[in-house]
Order: sequence, then C-alpha cells, then structure tokens
Amino acid sequence: MVFFTLFWSAGVLFFDGLMAHGIFKQLESRHYLVAAGKVTHSEVKSHHGSKGGTTYEAVINYRFEVGGQMFTGARLRYSAGSSSDSTAARNLVDAHPEGAKVQVFYNTDNPEDSLLLPGISGVDFMPVLFLTPFNAIMLGFWIWIGGWLRERLFRPVAGGMKIITDGIFTRVRLPQFSAVGWGLVTTGGLGFIFMFIVAFSTKMQPSVGLVLAVIVVIYLAGVGVYLWQRQKISSGIDDLILNEAARTLDLPQMFERKQRVTVGIADIESLTVEKIEHCSSKGAISYTYATTLRLRGTEPGEQKLADWSDKVKADDFAEWLRKQLGL
Repeated sequence: MVFFTLFWSAGVLFFDGLMAHGIFKQLESRHYLVAAGKVTHSEVKSHHGSKGGTTYEAVINYRFEVGGQMFTGARLRYSAGSSSDSTAARNLVDAHPEGAKVQVFYNTDNPEDSLLLPGISGVDFMPVLFLTPFNAIMLGFWIWIGGWLRERLFRPVAGGMKIITDGIFTRVRLPQFSAVGWGLVTTGGLGFIFMFIVAFSTKMQPSVGLVLAVIVVIYLAGVGVYLWQRQKISSGIDDLILNEAARTLDLPQMFERKQRVTVGIADIESLTVEKIEHCSSKGAISYTYATTLRLRGTEPGEQKLADWSDKVKADDFAEWLRKQLGL
C-alpha cells in the first residue's frame, strides 16, 4: 500500500504541477508584449485512441520578428490540447488560416516563449475538476497510512479510539467511517460527476465563472459533509458506553441494530476479533476484523462493536475493552 501510494501520489502531483504551471503561465501571458506574425501552417489533426475514441487538435504554426530576429512558434495556449470536440479545433483553424496575419504574444525574457491566445479561460480550470477525484484518493491514502504508522510506532490506547470519562460513564467513539473520509468521498465524487456535466454541456468551452462556481460548490460541499459528520460523531450517537455503576454496556445503533442495546457485563461470555473475508465481483479477496461480543442466553448471541481493516487496531481495542470489562 505504501509503494502504491507513492506511485499514485507521484503521478497525481506531476499532473497537479502541470495544471498549476499552465494556469500561472496563462495569467502571466496577459503582460506579454505583442509582435506582428504570420501563420505558416494551419490544420486539424485527429488522434485515434487505443480504445477507438478520436480526439482533435488545432495545429497552428506561425513566425514573428522581435528586434530584427525571426522566431517561430506553435503554441495556442499553455493548457491547450486535443479534445473530442472537432468543432472547437475547426473554428480555431478557420480563424487562423495559413498566410493570415496574427498578433503573437511573447515573453520579453525569452521571445521563443510565445502564444496566440493569452489570458485565462474556463478551459484552464477544467483540469482542476478532472484531478479532484485523484487528489481526494491520494489524500485518503496518506491519511490511512498515517493512521497505520501511528498505530505501529506509538501503539495508542484502545487502537487509537477516543475515550471520554464522565463520572461513572466511559464513552468510546466508534465511528464506522471518519468525517474526513466522508468529506473526501463527497468532494471526489462530485468532482467526477461535474467534470462530465460541465464538459458535455459546454462542449469543453466553459466560461471562467461557471467552472470556478462549480469548483467552489464541490469543495464547499465536501467541507459541509465533513462538518456535518464530525458534529454527528461528536454528538455521541456512535459511542460505546460503559456504565461502571450499573455494570452495563450500551451498544450504539449500528451493525443492523435499529436502536441502542444495553447488555449486562455479567451476560458477556467473551470478546473476540473475528476475521471476515470479503470477495469482490472480480474475485479479489480482502479481510476486515470485527470486535464481537458473545452473550449468554440472549438473541442474537453475537453483537458486533466495530469493524477495522487493520488487525492491530482491532486487537488493541479488544484487549483494552477486555480489561475494562474484567473478561
């Protein structure tokens, strides 16, 4: 998992860097100087993908003169590339036919750094939408690895679960899915969905305002879901509550329990960690580890408390709880 995360992160950060560089250069190009130029070649090129899809690219070459020296260029925009919309590429070629006079915008420090279409457009921010799911997955991987390392290096009490002592009550926070996880899933999922909605509805030619508004809504939604889930967890709805005076254990409403269930500690026969096998639709096998109470003379005779993908956390939590219950 660590090596896969490093590989994934390297790829995502590389494309994040390309995206940021393109946006920065487009902003910078607004201050470039202008030289008279001439189009030397103009055509629409098609590219056929390995899966049968076709993309189209406007290829426009030009030359211009700066300080008595002739330069050539082929850049339209720093973030330009091919797309499945042939109309946009055709319109660019029609607007810049071979032999046409054009304005070329060039970097005063390096005239070879030139382009025909300076400034920001909505297309420059489309990679933000495209990369949002990949960045969300990357952050999720790093958070998971951080928790994994923390457990093995420091071995926190009860597998790292938050423990709150309030008089005769001891509360243990047992959220099934973290607030951060909910926020990342929401942000990544909405980014994936709206990337297609914006791309198809605007034929990859969105306005700056539209793309920025969608990006803001997506990230605010992720933050909102995170805060909502955090408040829900903080409310104690998923807490496991040990009542030392009454010698009872109050189980949270989860794992098919439709309401909280109170069991007497004397009725607990054992506390085990069950290894559960999961098989995906493609046959991949994975395991989770569930801390499970076995009860005497009650139905159902088993009550699941929590489910982890990390066996060490499950074992540490079970060991801590056994001591609290005197098992």
